Amino acid sequence: MLTSYLLVAWRNALRHKVFSLINIFGLSIGMTAVMLVYFHVQSERSFDKFGRDSDRIYRVPLSYYINGNYDHGDAVNHAGLAAALKSNFPEIEISARINPSTNWYGTTVVGYEDEFKSVQFNETKLYFADPTFIPLFGFRMIEGDAATSLEEPRSLVLTKKTAFKYFGNEPALGKPIQVNGEDYKVTGVMADLPPNTHLDFELLSSYPQKDFANSEWGWSQFFTYVKVTPQADVVALEAKIPALFDEHVWRDKSKPGDRTAPALQPISEIHLKSHLDREMRDNGNERTIYFIGILGLMIMAIAWINYINISTARAMERAKEVGMRKVSGATRKQLVTQFLLDATLINCLAVILTAVITTAILPAYELLTGSPISEILSVAGVWSSFAFWVLPVAIFIAGVVIVGVYPALLLSSFKPMSVLKGRFTKSSTGIILRKGLVGFQYVLSVILIAGTITISRQVNFMQTQDLGYTKEQILVVKGPTVADSTINSRFRQFQNEQAKLPEIIKMGRSLDVPGRAMLFMNQIRPFGTPSNEDIGAYDMMIDEQFFSTYEIPFVAGRNFSEEDRFSFPDYPNISTVIPPRDRTFHPERNKIIINESLSKSLGFKNPEEAINQKVRFRLWNEFTGEIIGVVKNYHQQSLHKNYEPIFYYYGAFEQWGSISIRLQTTDLPGTLEKMRKNYAAAFPGNPFEYYFVDEYFNEQYNVEQKFERVFTVLTTVAIFISCLGLLGLGIYNVAQRIREIGIRKVLGAPVSSILLLFCKDSFYLLAVSCAIALPIVWMGVQSWLSTFAFHIGVEWIIYVAPPLMLLIISTVTIVAISMRAAMTNPAETLRTE
Repeated sequence: MLTSYLLVAWRNALRHKVFSLINIFGLSIGMTAVMLVYFHVQSERSFDKFGRDSDRIYRVPLSYYINGNYDHGDAVNHAGLAAALKSNFPEIEISARINPSTNWYGTTVVGYEDEFKSVQFNETKLYFADPTFIPLFGFRMIEGDAATSLEEPRSLVLTKKTAFKYFGNEPALGKPIQVNGEDYKVTGVMADLPPNTHLDFELLSSYPQKDFANSEWGWSQFFTYVKVTPQADVVALEAKIPALFDEHVWRDKSKPGDRTAPALQPISEIHLKSHLDREMRDNGNERTIYFIGILGLMIMAIAWINYINISTARAMERAKEVGMRKVSGATRKQLVTQFLLDATLINCLAVILTAVITTAILPAYELLTGSPISEILSVAGVWSSFAFWVLPVAIFIAGVVIVGVYPALLLSSFKPMSVLKGRFTKSSTGIILRKGLVGFQYVLSVILIAGTITISRQVNFMQTQDLGYTKEQILVVKGPTVADSTINSRFRQFQNEQAKLPEIIKMGRSLDVPGRAMLFMNQIRPFGTPSNEDIGAYDMMIDEQFFSTYEIPFVAGRNFSEEDRFSFPDYPNISTVIPPRDRTFHPERNKIIINESLSKSLGFKNPEEAINQKVRFRLWNEFTGEIIGVVKNYHQQSLHKNYEPIFYYYGAFEQWGSISIRLQTTDLPGTLEKMRKNYAAAFPGNPFEYYFVDEYFNEQYNVEQKFERVFTVLTTVAIFISCLGLLGLGIYNVAQRIREIGIRKVLGAPVSSILLLFCKDSFYLLAVSCAIALPIVWMGVQSWLSTFAFHIGVEWIIYVAPPLMLLIISTVTIVAISMRAAMTNPAETLRTE
């Protein structure tokens, strides 16, 4: 019996090749979209779940509250917190810290393959770590011991690929290596980090001494992790930590609403749910990833709708078949089984095609998303996981049921006497259902097109918006990391040689550059006011050419001069930073420049009022300074964030982290080669590394750009599947009305009126669908744009373009199908009547 059913299903599929191909192709495209999105979502959700005890590992970030309200959070915490947590709470099994070595200048590492040959790189992913860090995460060691590899000062653990970079296939354990001119030893090689982790290091260094900074509570630059015991009550533990924190961290008692507080953050939630400052790497976005998942299901729903519409529209053709089967004794159960097997066969063929298409285009989808999805899923071990395949199988079964049950019940309900006597007519319920489903497709399409337009325009707005400074044709050279007492004269040498190049327009030096989060936030207040009125502000060390290099305009006051170099006689280890002959301190010369945002926060009515005013501010100690200038606000970071309060000071020493150069790009390779030679002569032993500010700034929008690409592609797929449905329905409707068209032509109807006859229903459906969809569009666009501090408005184009695009697409599709029938000689269509 089953063989007979399958044979009939196969014959039906072959008999109606066009409709079968439309159904199979539409379903396979929908399934492919769902599978790719499913792989993407699962890979994003797999982050930091690779360790055996990953569910017991937590990061301890720092939250800032102002007037009792949450202001922002940092991924880093105080240096002394990790040791205090371990010693005070038995629920904590291990605690560990890690912090980057490249906060200011970068790190130059030299490895020796033998006594005659060495390799040198500027490493940006070298971190200091506690000895407990590797055991806490359970990283697999290839060489060395996990528990002891970071115990001794000047020990270095490399990842496998980093060890290969320095030592090739030779064992690295015990090999000498230099970091910023100091001798280290390789004490371990660990497996490369998996791609699905928030951690982002390639070298781990021990701290300068044991228990380094364990009692330091004024240095919040450390990523802090804890691993709790299996029996620990995490909620109760988190509630106890603030009391310990308050014992060590100073808090202004007169402002109880202003405070900082730690929390326990599961590492598995960091990638998608964490939006803190100073993250180790760019995170994903849970809202975005699940929105993409919903988009995939919407595409699948459109494909299912197409199948249902075409199947029910062809009910007239199969009505006589049903009548004959019932007269021959077939039960309704047998008929339902037959029609369900028809749907199963179509779905099975679609699944086979889906597997082929998915395998072929997965690499392209990975390029689209910028994520190594297949590698992540392989590392996570989900390809062979039964649980991973439950949802795809469930979607397939649901598809068979959804697209098969209603047509099966409808077709099996026909009365044989009515059908065989020719009194069977189209069901008004079926027509209404088909129109409703097509209308639902239109609603989804309007929403998707409007979303695509909005995302594209917002991303373009962020990339082309006036940032308040010039970022084009500015190249940033990383400052030297290997330095000695001659660094001042070497910087002057480099500056003088660069000035001789006609291609160099301006050159400014600084620790930070526009396009990234600034390193340090401190406090500042008007002179004479109490410390409880401190205002949080970022500080940036710059020289007198910084503002002119970036063309940041002054709104009041003046720029720095050489006489305004900052004076700090109590700077730590000042004798090793500034040579004695260059150390002349003038406390009265402590001049600063502020931006408009900080001027307003300090209470000045206008920028001019701030000039020559005294302020107290904190760097490593508290200082008094005079405001000599106010610069216009500019976007230090992406347009997600508002303008940030900043004050600037002119550094007294020359070891700058960044050298910004505005240049002519007519002969860029030649200019770079000249700069490379000047750099090598001035800073021997330092690699010449650079980047362009515009590219660097736009990297902040990688998440939005990837989202735009994925959204656009999926929207295109959804519209294409909708067009397939319109194509199938159009072909069927024309075939059903071919004689009607002939009669109308005999009676003198022009071709245009016949084409309008087929288009008008589509026009009505589109109008009703737009009335439903556009309010949803307005709410969705408003919600998404509100996540940006600076954004476009809700523009008219998102209301006009989607309906217009769908009108053109549906009209072209219907006209293309109807034209041949409208131009056919009526004598040919009426010959059999």
